[in-house]
Amino acid sequence: MSDAIRSITNKLFISVEGPIGVGKTTLTKILSKQLNAFSLKEIVEENPYLKNFYENIEEYAFQTEMFFLCNRIKQLEDVQTKKLDQGVSVVADYNIIKNLVFAGLTLNLNHFQKYKQVYSILVENLVQPDIIIYLHGDVDFLMKRIEMRDRPFERNMDRHYIEKLSNEYQHYFDPCSLKHYFTNKIPKVISINVNNRDFVNNQEDVNYVLHEIKKVTENDLGLLREVK
Repeated sequence: MSDAIRSITNKLFISVEGPIGVGKTTLTKILSKQLNAFSLKEIVEENPYLKNFYENIEEYAFQTEMFFLCNRIKQLEDVQTKKLDQGVSVVADYNIIKNLVFAGLTLNLNHFQKYKQVYSILVENLVQPDIIIYLHGDVDFLMKRIEMRDRPFERNMDRHYIEKLSNEYQHYFDPCSLKHYFTNKIPKVISINVNNRDFVNNQEDVNYVLHEIKKVTENDLGLLREVK
């Protein structure tokens, strides 16, 4: 594949982000293989509060968000010392900023203010990606994807919740907003509408993402070279 990135000369950290059902984990697995990178998958189903959260968001939001925050921080600390610091590139199916996205949507104002204080302290020196691939799509598309994968705790997913979540993501990944949430290092963001993308069955769609990564790394980061 002539346009594919065959080799990474320096470690590269990529996060794939976007609302529920957008295909983060699928693309992460594909990119990890293409880039010969470690695949970091977030802990989701192991969250003991998640089922109750989707049944009663108001009551279980704070416990759910704190569990996710602590576990993601531990994951990122481990991946820095065990992978990135050892020169191994990483593709993750989340970015830590998603904690603010979800918490802002689910917590009451009092809890959210406290949560942001804890968040700011814990992520201050946390490793941040070089690139975030921000996936987004229409709510109808997302609801169809959620239905197809049929996770038990998502079967009663509220369409209005997904719509609000998509709007929150759009706000956080607006270029004007990034500087407020990535104070130490602002990652390069590649925004991709997935409504007509099929990363599993269409190699050209994968090639498109690889091409966008290549452009960013060559023009802005200087990290990659292609091996013929």
